[in-house]
Amino acid sequence: MPQNLKGLKVLFLVAPKGFQAEELEKPRRVLEAAGAEVVVATTAGGGAKAQDGTAIDAVPIVELRPTDFAGAVVVGGPGAPDLWENGIAHKFFRMTTHDGKPVGGISLGVGLLAKAGLLEGKSATIWVTPEALRTLKDGGARYEKKPVVVAGGVVTADGPSSAESFGNIFSELLDGSRSRSGRVTR
Repeated sequence: MPQNLKGLKVLFLVAPKGFQAEELEKPRRVLEAAGAEVVVATTAGGGAKAQDGTAIDAVPIVELRPTDFAGAVVVGGPGAPDLWENGIAHKFFRMTTHDGKPVGGISLGVGLLAKAGLLEGKSATIWVTPEALRTLKDGGARYEKKPVVVAGGVVTADGPSSAESFGNIFSELLDGSRSRSGRVTR
C-alpha cells in the first residue's frame, strides 16, 4: 500500500443527502493512512447526511479550487444522482482531469463523471440500475461488469464492497506506482 502521499490533498464529493458512508470512509482511510489529506465537499452549504443518517461536515465545492488537489472522487449512494447534473461539480472534475490528475467515482457517483463527459470512449463500472447504465452509455462509456475499472486516469467502482480496492488503486495512481491505464508500474 502506498505510503508517500504526504502533502497531497484529495477531494471527495458527496451528495448533500443520501451518500453511501462506506464509499466515503473505506477509501478515505486508505488515502489518509498513506499520508494524504482528504477534503470532503458537497454541492450545498451546511454539511451532508449519509444514507444511514450520519451527519458530517463538508465544504461547499464552490469554495474549492481544483488546482489545490491531487485528485478528486465522487461518492455514490441513493443521493448521488442529484449530483449528476451539477455544473460546478462537472467543471471541477473536468479541470482536475485536464491537469492530468486522476478522478474517480464509486457506484452511482460514476454517473457524474459520465454526465461531465469524462468517460467518453473509456471502460467503466457503476452500481447497476437501468438509469445508471443508460447514463454510462449516453456518456460514451463501455460498461464492464468488474468491481473496479481503470481507464485513462479515471477509476470507477461498482459499490461499497469495492470501495477499499478503489482506495488502494486510486492511491497507486496518485503515487505513480500504477499508470493511468491501470498497469502496475513498480
